[in-house]
Amino acid sequence: MPQVVALGDVNVDIIAHFGTYPAKGEDALASSTEIHCGGSAANTAIALARMGISTSLIARVGPDSWALKAFSCLDEAGVLPSGLQRDPAVMTGLMYVVVTPDGERTILGHRGANVYTDPNQIPEADFQDAQLFHLSGYALLADPQRSAALCALEAACRYDLKITLDPGMAVPQEALEEMRALLPVVDILLPSLGEAQQLTTMSEPQACAQALLDAGVGAVALKLGKEGSLIATREGSWWVPGFVVEARDSTGAGDNYDAGLIAGFLGGLNWYGAAMLGNAMGAMAAARVGAGTAAPGAQDVLRLLYATQDPERREQDRGAEQVIDFVASLAREPGQEGTPWWK
Repeated sequence: MPQVVALGDVNVDIIAHFGTYPAKGEDALASSTEIHCGGSAANTAIALARMGISTSLIARVGPDSWALKAFSCLDEAGVLPSGLQRDPAVMTGLMYVVVTPDGERTILGHRGANVYTDPNQIPEADFQDAQLFHLSGYALLADPQRSAALCALEAACRYDLKITLDPGMAVPQEALEEMRALLPVVDILLPSLGEAQQLTTMSEPQACAQALLDAGVGAVALKLGKEGSLIATREGSWWVPGFVVEARDSTGAGDNYDAGLIAGFLGGLNWYGAAMLGNAMGAMAAARVGAGTAAPGAQDVLRLLYATQDPERREQDRGAEQVIDFVASLAREPGQEGTPWWK
């Protein structure tokens, strides 16, 4: 049975690298193109599974060959298939991801069968022994997936699971009030700064975090990109610095951050340590092309933590050694020699 149940999208990402983004009406040729498994919830589920956290994903694919690509990626990572649905007619979600030399991405795509996730096919048995339910905000955009998300949320509350929510990029105005209404049942909110500003109408990170706490959220893990993250609870707040890597593709970095923080939270790390693990996994995802496929394993994360240890800063890190010990306990796969792939 899963420790974590995630609900949201699973897509296939076609990722192309361009020197510059073309102006309207112009052409551009990619220097390289790759195909990966993606989708916010799928990325987080894959990253958790690769870290050794038993995870199931509730999502929907189509009757096409893209579905086989998605199934293969999820299976390879070890994501439990009990919540996956197959639509008889609507195609699998497909995203076109344009990446520029600074590592930033622009996404154009179609969510496909994800929108038709059936609330009547939610596997309630997955919730009975789980510890945490992770919801992607994209699932709240349209029915019947919205109904499936709310059905799963009710099951999570019924079985007393911890609830995490990643709002998702650019929440439409019509979904804002619904998302705000859910905040009091959310134990950990995982927004980017832009999403937090949209939800609160505040601008500064600390003000956004406080407004979200005032709205009823248990804790806020505010993602600040290369600057790291801000953790805010009713007991206090902590800025946790990011890891310096050469960014190649930011696709899925926030989803991998979610997985790191969730893994640390479930593993008993303090907030600072859980956010440190989130920062490490988010940075490693940004250093590699792809989202779910590029999720680091525990051994990869352990090598990054060792490589970036600063003896003079150890006292400040408030839990760095505990993070390393925790990740080491998950690192069952053998280490690989050679240059770390994030360099």
